[in-house]
Amino acid sequence: MSVLSIVFFQQITGSYAFALGVFSIANIVQSIAEVPTGILSDKIGRKKTMVVSSVLTLLTFAIFALAGTLGYKYLLILGGVFWAIADAFASGTDDALMYETMEELRKADKYDILYARSKIFGQIGLGTGALIAAFVTYFYSLTVLAWVSVAFGIIPIFICLRFVEPKNHTREDATSFKYFVTAIKAFIQNKKLRILATIQMLNRGIGFTAHRFESAYFNMLIPTWAVNIARVIKQTCGAISYAIAPYFRRFGFYRILVASTIGMTIIKATAVAMNNFVTPFLQSCVNILYGTASTAESALLQQELSSKQRATMGSIVSLLGGILSAVIYWGVGVVADNTSVLFAIIALIVCNVFISGGYYWMLKKYKK
Repeated sequence: MSVLSIVFFQQITGSYAFALGVFSIANIVQSIAEVPTGILSDKIGRKKTMVVSSVLTLLTFAIFALAGTLGYKYLLILGGVFWAIADAFASGTDDALMYETMEELRKADKYDILYARSKIFGQIGLGTGALIAAFVTYFYSLTVLAWVSVAFGIIPIFICLRFVEPKNHTREDATSFKYFVTAIKAFIQNKKLRILATIQMLNRGIGFTAHRFESAYFNMLIPTWAVNIARVIKQTCGAISYAIAPYFRRFGFYRILVASTIGMTIIKATAVAMNNFVTPFLQSCVNILYGTASTAESALLQQELSSKQRATMGSIVSLLGGILSAVIYWGVGVVADNTSVLFAIIALIVCNVFISGGYYWMLKKYKK
């Protein structure tokens, strides 16, 4: 459902503003839940936190499928709430699990390599999911696809149960308030972290909105089932990008970010300028640079986070980013309803130009 969720929601609600409003509400709820779930992760450990996240995600899929079957749009909001809480549990915890595992193996300096390799499997999973979605939507419907997603949602629970908790993760005797205050102070005192996190928040908010919303645009140019084929191309490019990301680390993470974000903006602008059946497939090639940018961004952020409150600090960043994303989701939906889907897409591309400029400024200031 990742590819066609916005199309599915719009069919149920009849409004892009309401459909993207589901994501907006989810981001607000996630923002509220980010800090307490991050604190909980720092206290109870990464494995248990990821298991809880997977169970809540399965429940989310079931609620969405039920909304499609009954045609009751407010169930989408309920599903969005559970989705948000599930993401809040995973947010910061997944990266912390990897980083702490690398620390235990005394290979923390190669965290970005593990990060990139793990994301390859994520891209393969999304690509495979898009292929299945193309088959289901060609022969059946989006509602059937929603129930198929429920079946596949069981798998991550068993995967998370196989995770190994890092031995060097310390659970200090500290109150939740102490964890929060300590993390906030560290965030305020670290100027580089504040600037990097702010640009990252904007980048993710705009990027996630574009990723969700582009399917609605693509569906205007090609059949619904073909939208999934475009997404297969996108995830394949993403897998390749994560695979080659470690080979570029010698150029420095800031340089990688600047080059990647500029390149992605150029690809998107070129594709939208064509505005025909080629557009979805050309724009999907943008992910050939997504893996390199994402890996560099994560590595830079992890370097600035405190080791004792890594998940809590990461959740504070996600909290602020979630609030911003909620505004962007809703705003794009309103623009699309009152102007056109194409105009909303162009507005998002213009925002990408400013993101590239922000990373270029950091390159000049911190040169790494």
